[in-house]
Amino acid sequence: MSKILVTGATGQLGGAVIDALLSRVDIARVVALVRDELKAGDLIAKGVEVRVADYFDPSALRSAFADIDTIYLVSAVAFTDRLAQHRNVISAARQTGVRRLFYTSIQRVDDALAPIDGVTDSDIATEHLLRASGLSYTILKHPLYAEELPKFLGAALQGFAVPAGEGRIALTSRKELAEGAAVLLSGDGHANLEYTLNAGQTYSFQELADALSRLSGHQVRYADVTAEAFIDARITAGWPPAAARFVEAWFHAMKQGAFDEASPSLERLLGRKPKGLEEILQDAFLS
Repeated sequence: MSKILVTGATGQLGGAVIDALLSRVDIARVVALVRDELKAGDLIAKGVEVRVADYFDPSALRSAFADIDTIYLVSAVAFTDRLAQHRNVISAARQTGVRRLFYTSIQRVDDALAPIDGVTDSDIATEHLLRASGLSYTILKHPLYAEELPKFLGAALQGFAVPAGEGRIALTSRKELAEGAAVLLSGDGHANLEYTLNAGQTYSFQELADALSRLSGHQVRYADVTAEAFIDARITAGWPPAAARFVEAWFHAMKQGAFDEASPSLERLLGRKPKGLEEILQDAFLS
């Protein structure tokens, strides 16, 4: 019986992948990797096998990967040594005979357009490690998660001012990305392939404002502002300067067209169209 291990299993994406897998495969095949077993109560209650390891602990990773066939590697958080952590996972997977490794990377039209500090360089480097690893790998390129929009736009129903210009983005919910991942993880094939997974359409920020206007019943205005104005406004609102600059870097990439790429791959995996813009915004801002 081939086992599938999902890292970051107490997080939002990892947890959603676990749930999606449980609807497709026998629970005995699903293994959750967590850093803190005290946070895994829900997984344990469901009967999911839980193993404990930190990306920084190669020995613990090797123990956790014993008898595992497939790993779904949720990328480490920004502003940690992401590459070292990913390297540890890849190395432990090789040493323990893991056959397949799926990695969650960032969607981008090309490497030059999305220089997001703390994210892009380490994703690109991790992809290079996977290609040279000898493992059967699959790179899953994710867009901005729709659930993160309130962090980026603030109280958007009152209007929002961000430095995005006419940039377009492909928004998708974590749950649907998790469902697509479960299809891939529970099947065969996909060796040494890359998939851009999104809702199959890109949207401008003016289109976001127009859709929010329809949903809310009043006009929601989008204002394109300078990077400096955006950062200053966030700092004034109490954000740490580093956080303001980090989010502005995402908007800069959006403005440059880094994420303006629609893909049919997720629709094919789900066997249905992913959620459209208004449903995504309803979930993010009005539910």
